[in-house]
Amino acid sequence: MIFQNGLKKVLTFFARSPIISSSVGGLAPDQNQKDYAMSNYTETMVAKIKASAPLNLAKAQALSADFGNVTYRSVISKAKSLGVEYVKAAPAAKKSRDDAPTKAQYLAAIRKGLALPDREGDLTKAELATVLESIG
Repeated sequence: MIFQNGLKKVLTFFARSPIISSSVGGLAPDQNQKDYAMSNYTETMVAKIKASAPLNLAKAQALSADFGNVTYRSVISKAKSLGVEYVKAAPAAKKSRDDAPTKAQYLAAIRKGLALPDREGDLTKAELATVLESIG
């Protein structure tokens, strides 16, 4: 009982402490604390980003190389936060796989080569045993 009362007093003290109460529990900072937004971008850099609207990947990479201390992804993020339009690149076209045989074609060839009955789907245990016998 004494431990619980002592713990309650300690917790009450820390909750009322201005240093801890402003940084713990998501409470808003008090009047003496300032909320500074850190930024790697100068006014000149921001002006260049706004002047290059609408932004795309090539422009972002060029600006990044020009600025020197930020990545192109950072430039894109900064442009979006400034409200500058960013046009995404089209996704890369997928390669066609027409020249390679499919799994179903392999299975059909195995069944034909071993005179197994035609059916769809993977090889059964008995069919796999037949394949193993013919290999060995």
